[in-house]
Amino acid sequence: MYLSNRTNPFYDKQDRERRHQDVSRSRLEIRDDFERDHGRIIHGASFRRLQSKKQVIGVDVGDLHRTRLTHSMEAAQIARGMAHSLNQRTEALRRDDCRIDISLIEAAALAHDLGHPPFGHDGEMALHGCMQDHGGFEGNAQTFRILTRLEGKQGRGLNLTRGLLLSVMKYPVVLQDAVTDPDRTEKYPPKSSVFDADRDAFEWVLAPFSPEEREFYLKREPDPVHPGIERCLRLTLECSIIELADDVAYATHDLEDAVNLGWVHLEELQEVLRQNGEAGKWEEWDAAVQMLDRLNPRHPDFKHDLKQLFAYLISCFVNHLVITEEGEPSYSPRIRYRARLPEELQRLNQQLKQRVDERVIRSPSVQAMAFKGGRIVRSLFEAMSEEIQLLPFHDRQRIEEHPEAKERIVCDYIAGMTDPFAIRMAEKLYGHGRFV
Repeated sequence: MYLSNRTNPFYDKQDRERRHQDVSRSRLEIRDDFERDHGRIIHGASFRRLQSKKQVIGVDVGDLHRTRLTHSMEAAQIARGMAHSLNQRTEALRRDDCRIDISLIEAAALAHDLGHPPFGHDGEMALHGCMQDHGGFEGNAQTFRILTRLEGKQGRGLNLTRGLLLSVMKYPVVLQDAVTDPDRTEKYPPKSSVFDADRDAFEWVLAPFSPEEREFYLKREPDPVHPGIERCLRLTLECSIIELADDVAYATHDLEDAVNLGWVHLEELQEVLRQNGEAGKWEEWDAAVQMLDRLNPRHPDFKHDLKQLFAYLISCFVNHLVITEEGEPSYSPRIRYRARLPEELQRLNQQLKQRVDERVIRSPSVQAMAFKGGRIVRSLFEAMSEEIQLLPFHDRQRIEEHPEAKERIVCDYIAGMTDPFAIRMAEKLYGHGRFV
């Protein structure tokens, strides 16, 4: 915790360790290790680029809806609230005088989407198709690659703590290791947090775990939805909190944007709340229902009242999540515990997310931009793989030194683009008519 000298047995020396010797710390430095991670992330170029990457609605629609940057900031705020709530309410943590580090939670939440390419998941699928024979592409794995290799000093990344890296690995598996059917042709990339090219950094992160802890943490099972791949079953406590915060932000803030844009009607929201809640069980849920009954789109305070409604819902999720213990008592508490929502709130969260999916993501206007974004990404990859002179000088140098890594270097460059920059680059190469 920032400016705190109090010891915290939840994190040991290895959690605060960095992979490379860090000589940048001043003797006057008063921040702790996780607070320094926070600073390195928010001052990085990859973090700034999120302001022009789409969250759900394209950056060209209006000027007040969420982008990937504001989503990350809001998810971080929700994650902070969840961590504070668990620190105060969880007997297991209080008994051992442990606490979840708030600076670590916020830093990891701010970093969790750094690897998302232009045009969101559609850009991700396009890049995965382009990289099919070169190690594949997945946004979470690109996040790990940015933090450990690309951002900051070349080859070293931001040199963050092991604790921070464990907190952003939502799917602790190398992409190739998650594939059980080599002939799988599905366009969706396997959920993973590491590329084969970054396996060395992954192994460094896992190094302190005992063989039993490693087996527990890396456990996988066949994915029932996507044949031919395996899905991860474990993640750290901090990562589980960030995953929930991400889901809650998607189910509330993105839905708020959809209501403001007229894509989701208040009647639909009323239906979801009434079908997935029980009067008198949660004070915050009751307040949200009462607020919803009073909402009037023609009232001058409508947007303020709508925001208050979603604030009540967020408070309900934050105040009532729980910690479950899943591993052996001898395991690190960071993998032994996991944050979860009660079943009713998990169902409510899923129903709210489904409304965003049905009314926004699958809407013709969003799908049209998604189709266009995929074409742009594929066209850029084709052009830059064929003619490396289109790449920045340092990337060309890297390809000359490591020609076998050409496709990955091209992929890194395109993945880092913002949506508007990718559009401008494509128009510069192919003309204005091709992607209209």
